Amino acid sequence: MSKRDIQPTDREIVMREDDFIVSKTDLKGRITYGNRIFLEFSGFEEREMIGVQHNVVRHPDMPRGVFNLLWGHIQD
Repeated sequence: MSKRDIQPTDREIVMREDDFIVSKTDLKGRITYGNRIFLEFSGFEEREMIGVQHNVVRHPDMPRGVFNLLWGHIQD
C-alpha cells in the first residue's frame, strides 16, 4: 500500500452501542489483524491494512509522541 495522507473531513463517525474496535500488530507495530469495525472506521480495506504500520490511522493533529509513549508502554 502506498502511504495515504489522512484528510480530516470534519465529519464525526459515531460508534454504535455494540461497536468494539480491535486491531493487532506484530512487535514492529505492523497491523496483522483488524476487525470489521476497525476497517469500517479506518476507511481501508483489509488487504490495504495488513503489514502496514498502525500509525496509518493516526489523525494528523495527534502528536507522534503520544504513540511513542503508548508503544513504549506496550513494549515494557
